[in-house]
Amino acid sequence: MKRSILALFFCFLVSGCVQERIIDRINIIQSLGVDIEGETYKLSASIPSYIKASPKQSESSITAESNIMYGVFTALTTKSSHPVELGQMRTMVISDKFAREAIPELADLINREFIKSSNATIVITKQSANSIISETSNKPPYYLSELIEQNMQHGNTPATNYHSFVNQYYGEGQDVYLPVLNQDQGILHMDGVCVFKGDDLKLWLTGEEGLYVKFLNDKSLTGEYDFKTGPKEMYSFTILRGKSKIAISKNGKTTITLALSIALREIPNNMNIQNKDDLHEVKKQIENRLSTEIKTLLVRLQKNNVDPIGFGEQYRWQHRTFSENEFYEKTYPNLDFEVKTNILILNAGVGH
Repeated sequence: MKRSILALFFCFLVSGCVQERIIDRINIIQSLGVDIEGETYKLSASIPSYIKASPKQSESSITAESNIMYGVFTALTTKSSHPVELGQMRTMVISDKFAREAIPELADLINREFIKSSNATIVITKQSANSIISETSNKPPYYLSELIEQNMQHGNTPATNYHSFVNQYYGEGQDVYLPVLNQDQGILHMDGVCVFKGDDLKLWLTGEEGLYVKFLNDKSLTGEYDFKTGPKEMYSFTILRGKSKIAISKNGKTTITLALSIALREIPNNMNIQNKDDLHEVKKQIENRLSTEIKTLLVRLQKNNVDPIGFGEQYRWQHRTFSENEFYEKTYPNLDFEVKTNILILNAGVGH
């Protein structure tokens, strides 16, 4: 009996030491936007507003400025009616100007776990980050994070988060890449991928090229693909699942094997998938198109000496002695790419 009373006493004691966090007495930041103007960092925060006695929520935004990266969070607190919590943050939007000037500061901020939200996503915009965050205040709560998540899971955006950013920035054998988010007349949309070399923003990739990066990096290979074969003729299909494999031989021959299961939506009018020969031709044209386009992207990345795919990391697994500088100076420029694509048509919901 004494032991039970003693245990109960300690439960009350421990619970009394925990700092209380009541949902409507704290500001839980959902999204952050970071801009830089001159030597001034500008932070925009999107915060859900909880309305008492109502299931409805809205979002509001607050902004703060500082000449020091860490100081901007202090400035943000001075403008908040409640304590600011960063632990549940889902999205950070950075402007391309900030990315060009302050990626080391961002990496340091995340690496120190100042923002304890490892599954949050970083996206970059060619517009101001503040304009993106402001636009989310007109949308339902979590709209921005759900938009990005949906495009990573089902669309053409390769998956990234804080954890992958830190690994790419501080690790060896792969360069940082970030999804691009822009808005057009108030409509937010994913808009490709940007690639860094160290602290330098080197390349902007289209949405199609972003899908190729996803093919070679992600475990979940999904997306949508369209290409024209004539003024009014095109292929359109959904990628349901797939897998990829990269093999680098000693002589630099680099073979990428890509297997995709797809559902057709549209094919050229002169094709009839009920015909075995036409079905084979459809399969062949799609495979050739993907293999050619992926190789074109890989050569472009190679010429710009950027490696978002992680060929350096793949090479490091195969060689005990690995020098990152030597690989990117001597080996990477001489890799000879061969892409082999094999598609399996699981569904043909087209009227041909």
